[in-house]
Amino acid sequence: MSRWINQLRAVWQRIFFWQKLSGPSAAMQPETHDDHALVLAVSGSAKTSLFKRLWFLPRVLPATEWRIFWIAGLIFIAGILVGTIDLARFKIVQVPAHGGVATEALVGSPKLINPLYASLNDVDRDIATLVYSSLFRLNDHLEPIPDLAESYQWSDDGKTLEVTLRRDVKFQDEIPLTADDVAFTYNAIQNPAYRSPLARVFRSVHVVLVDDKTIQFQLDEPNPTFLNDLTIGILPAHIWSNIPEASAQLADVNIRPIGSGPYKVVSFTRDSKGLVMNFRLEQFDQYYGLKPYIHEWRFRFYADRPSAEAAFKNGLVDALAFAPWAEAEQTKNDNSHPIRIELPQKTIAFFNTKDPLLKDIDVRKALTLAIDSSEIANVLGSEVRITDSPFPFDVATTGTPANLDESRKLLDSLGWKLNEPDGLRYAKATSTDENASGTVLSLMITVPNQPDLVKVAELLQRRWSLVGVKVDVHSDDAQPLLEDALSHRTYQVLIWNVLLSPEQDLNAFWNSSQTKNGGFNFSNIEDRDLDAALNKTTAATTTEMLAAARTELAQTITERYPALFLFEPSYSYLLSKRIQGASDLRIGTPSDRLWQAMSWYVNTHWAWK
Repeated sequence: MSRWINQLRAVWQRIFFWQKLSGPSAAMQPETHDDHALVLAVSGSAKTSLFKRLWFLPRVLPATEWRIFWIAGLIFIAGILVGTIDLARFKIVQVPAHGGVATEALVGSPKLINPLYASLNDVDRDIATLVYSSLFRLNDHLEPIPDLAESYQWSDDGKTLEVTLRRDVKFQDEIPLTADDVAFTYNAIQNPAYRSPLARVFRSVHVVLVDDKTIQFQLDEPNPTFLNDLTIGILPAHIWSNIPEASAQLADVNIRPIGSGPYKVVSFTRDSKGLVMNFRLEQFDQYYGLKPYIHEWRFRFYADRPSAEAAFKNGLVDALAFAPWAEAEQTKNDNSHPIRIELPQKTIAFFNTKDPLLKDIDVRKALTLAIDSSEIANVLGSEVRITDSPFPFDVATTGTPANLDESRKLLDSLGWKLNEPDGLRYAKATSTDENASGTVLSLMITVPNQPDLVKVAELLQRRWSLVGVKVDVHSDDAQPLLEDALSHRTYQVLIWNVLLSPEQDLNAFWNSSQTKNGGFNFSNIEDRDLDAALNKTTAATTTEMLAAARTELAQTITERYPALFLFEPSYSYLLSKRIQGASDLRIGTPSDRLWQAMSWYVNTHWAWK
């Protein structure tokens, strides 16, 4: 080892000092008189550069020393590389960078990209979410947080909300946003001439302009969920005030919207029939909030779901939302990955309480006892969330566990006797004769023609057959099925996906007033105690009172067995692997997914930790 060290020291001295080394070893001396003269000539110049010295090394160093020099040099370089890589591994990370383009497939076509009307069309609402900003936004806990609002304060009686606006907000035509724009938007919603579907929400709200940056909302009664209603995009008054109210839906600005949101509309194209084929949005440079990473969002519109799925599978788009988990595996490609979307949605099997058979609460209870909700996860997969509460994201404990024996005993006590040969129940006792007479206990399940819902209907059919009920399943397209259900209400059991509002108001589905005139009380239940429990949730003035009222309401509903609360569906959001930073979403409305996408990115750069 010492011999190698001495040799390296000798090479070092020869390179940097060009000394003639003393010693008996001939290998350490220049081999010729010419080499010795070269050493002296080069070393004699004080200004000789290191590079010039290295240039003459092959002539100065013997072969052994030349090999030692290269081995040492390679070891030195390798050490530098290993050290640099090790340093980079712990000190340098890849971080999101602004820029890039993302394209999403949407089913449908934009018509009125306007906060007054966007709730009528999912595509309009998607684009409006990015173009417009609102006083408040819902976070991933479905809680309202300030957006345009800089601050807000409730009066002592809870009937007046005063909102102070940010002072750094501009519309995408660079005109500042003021309280005048907020007042104009909410007054337009209330104005019958605009025919906004949101008018009923603000029917009893009085909007007062305090000053340029302050506005008040005066309510007839305290409303602890009112902030959820203020998540509506704000219109630019300087544009819309010049458009006649009666022709508002015909204005060109509905398809070329101008808002104050993070993205602005740049261009769109139509086909020969006038249908919009794609939309291009770019980041608004003067947006007041945190800038989104993705510079440009493009939307391509398709006539139906299969066309959109084919576009994603073939790599024509980067994103496709709300694909059922059961279908996600077939739709995704090798360059994609899914994330989960959860909405305040319930899949419910409604019992028609006006039906001659199901008007008996004990029959409904017997049918409920026969259902084992754990089997739903076995049929649909672990991605669904099993729950028996009428409220979303709430695991209730008021449900009755499945018990086939109790179900059979209850049906026996009601006079529905089992006929052993055919395994069915009849309204009066019969012999074991296959031709036994009597009214058979039969049910018809009506269900939209969707694979997951049909599987659930077949599960109910199988479970109820175990207690002697004859069950048929009728499936149809969702829209005609809904129209028939609301018009005639002749179904017995209706399976439906119910999407609740973020504030989780159940009046639309359980209030007695909603059993007629196209109301969504699918159970057709009219119950004074239930109406009273619903009124308590509406009248609650604090969050504590609201929580208590909801607990009472959930118990009141489940005690009457008007429906089976089966599960909360979850959907996949299929994304290209180009899109990074995405994680599972819990959102109040389908369009909120795009607001959550503000933190996604397609470009990256290296940075120190």
